[in-house]
Amino acid sequence: MNMVGMGVTIVLILAVGGVGVWYWLRIKETSSHEKVEVKTPPRIPQEPIFGEDLINSGDIKVDEIKKTSPPVEEPQSESQSPEETIEEVQEVLPKETEEEEEPVETSPVLEEIDDSGLPKYDPFVTELVRITFKKPVTGSQLAPFVKTAMENAPRGLLRILALEANSNRWFVPDAIGMFSAIAFYIQLASGKASFDQVSLSNLYQLVFLRMEMNLDGTSEMKEMQLLNNHTDQLNALIKNFGVQITLLLRPLEPVSIDDFEKETMLLGLKRRSMTHYEKLGELVLDKNGKRQGNRKGTIELRWLDDRNIAISLNVPLIAPESDPLRLLMTAANAFAAVFDAKIVDPKGCEISGATVSLLKQELDRFYKQMRENNIEPGSVRAHQLLD
Repeated sequence: MNMVGMGVTIVLILAVGGVGVWYWLRIKETSSHEKVEVKTPPRIPQEPIFGEDLINSGDIKVDEIKKTSPPVEEPQSESQSPEETIEEVQEVLPKETEEEEEPVETSPVLEEIDDSGLPKYDPFVTELVRITFKKPVTGSQLAPFVKTAMENAPRGLLRILALEANSNRWFVPDAIGMFSAIAFYIQLASGKASFDQVSLSNLYQLVFLRMEMNLDGTSEMKEMQLLNNHTDQLNALIKNFGVQITLLLRPLEPVSIDDFEKETMLLGLKRRSMTHYEKLGELVLDKNGKRQGNRKGTIELRWLDDRNIAISLNVPLIAPESDPLRLLMTAANAFAAVFDAKIVDPKGCEISGATVSLLKQELDRFYKQMRENNIEPGSVRAHQLLD
């Protein structure tokens, strides 16, 4: 009996186990079907991607969507230049990129480092004043002197770094750190701004001398008269070599400011203001190929009124090897075709081959004079000084 009972029990266990295995396999099969269904492509919604709910939420506005549409999708007017001319001018005037969204307002970043850990600089246009403290000072002690220095310097011409005492590295000074030295990079002049005797004197008296006395520091700087003489020399160079060649485009029909903006953007210029556009600047590289900054646009376009558009070449900011006149005339012809305009000089005389030849001779003479004054056309130095 016991043997029979044990046999029945074993059969029941096997039956239950079989049912369990079958049920488990059934669940697994159902689950696998569900997973396959999940992997199938989701239903594509019929409403637009930018639905009313998203537009009305304020995150995205219809006007903004229209403005960001690529200009190349717009139909081009019949007055635009032939295909080959457009292709040629696109070489001269590259399309806008995100990296160069805003024009660069400051001098190229100093990236090469000298033995002391300070960024290298060009002594032709910049003076370095370094003050070393006998004991480390706090950033809050430096703050009033830094503020006074910035208030007395033209915008973009003064850079200040401080030597952090613990790491022995140079940083922009802050209120928290401890610093053992401070360095002032003074670019004495540029095409946008210049130090004068008053601002230099204020830096000397209110910042450098007071830091020596109040913070127990020792400075390394030139005499004021030498700084003033250096500034005067640079300003004279800017006056001599800050040159543009400007031509006028005289359209047969009036060109509104809106049409000017549309066509100029289509041809790849960067907006500086409502009436001022420029060719995007090229990268400035050092001798090792490192990026130092952006060059100012070498070709500029300005809407003067509905009958006059000026196109200019920034002569010292482009190397002679780039054939500046060819770049200018290529761009001028392309824009003249777009606006159905004549190309004339500022006196209203049409540009001829003889005019271009004379300009070429003048440019050769001009570039020779720049090099005689140690300014290589199109170089970082030329852009620092004449931009």
